[in-house]
Amino acid sequence: MQFAKRGWRTLLALDSTTLDTAPIDSRESFVFAVTTDSRALSNEAAEKLTADAVTALMSAGADRIFLKIDSTLRGSVPGQVAGALRAWRTRHPDARAVVCPAYPAMGRTVASNRLLVHGEPVERTAFGRDPVSPVTTSDMAVLLPGSPHISVVDASTDADLMAIAASISSAGPSVIAVGSGGLAGALAVLWCEQPPANALTARDIIPKRKQSRILMQVSSLNPVSRAQVARLKGAFPDVVVLLPPAERRDSAGVAEALAHEFAVQVEREEWDILGLVGGDGARETLAQLGASGIRIVDSLIEGIPLGVVVGGEADGTPVFTKAGGFGAEDALVRCVERMQESREAARGDGAPQAERPSGARGPREKQ
Repeated sequence: MQFAKRGWRTLLALDSTTLDTAPIDSRESFVFAVTTDSRALSNEAAEKLTADAVTALMSAGADRIFLKIDSTLRGSVPGQVAGALRAWRTRHPDARAVVCPAYPAMGRTVASNRLLVHGEPVERTAFGRDPVSPVTTSDMAVLLPGSPHISVVDASTDADLMAIAASISSAGPSVIAVGSGGLAGALAVLWCEQPPANALTARDIIPKRKQSRILMQVSSLNPVSRAQVARLKGAFPDVVVLLPPAERRDSAGVAEALAHEFAVQVEREEWDILGLVGGDGARETLAQLGASGIRIVDSLIEGIPLGVVVGGEADGTPVFTKAGGFGAEDALVRCVERMQESREAARGDGAPQAERPSGARGPREKQ
């Protein structure tokens, strides 16, 4: 999302094999993002998956690596960093990683080597009680054990992140940047060698109909998501939301069941916009829809990307995604409001919508 906002042509690939056929225009700044589904896995499994993903990216022509991690360091971050370094060293024997998960715009900061969420140690927040990957300490030295090839740095402001990004850039491509959306935004500015050309925005892909039909799935059990859905239904009762059972069960099983229900809804009815809240559910749903990826276009609000589905049953349909614990209580309300504003702006100026990604056909029509 951060790269797309700054003019990079950005494809989120759900499978590394997608990189073999993805169109690359040498005149554009191109970003491939490959998901590894490794957060809830062991460090050993995450290391292998991440190494495989970096190897695939190198084969696709990547000349820099940004390792996106959770801003609260949930899950197998040590394994992910180790895997990225192992693969990148086959090209750069002196490779090292600079790590900063801070995302000040979303309240995530690192101060005195401690990870904070809105000023509170992360383990005292809802992330310390995460049902899948709880974070039990804010000590970065414990969350990411020391290594001579890994440097963890503090950041409390966007200016701090820009300074870190400048240091990474000046060090050259052997350095792997490791962080969340905060560091990605700073690097997107510094790494872009050409200005944006005809970059898409939300108004280009949101359907111009007076009333859009929105289908949303919430697979996350995080209480933040529950509160956001309650606010959404109060403000926009016409939005259709599929929810997981309130009791905690096998997360993979819940994600699979919700994904199936969502896919059936997409098959049976016409939807203008899709929303996926919760990473496990989003990945499973896109897989069941037969999608190969998402062309990232814009952000609805900070931390919530908007794009179009590439391939499969929902090819060309606008879709936004949100991490379960991300955002304020009114985040989903603000997303719908932003979509309405984009639609009205497009309707008002009568401008034709910009070209969609190759193969996309726009919102599905009933067969």
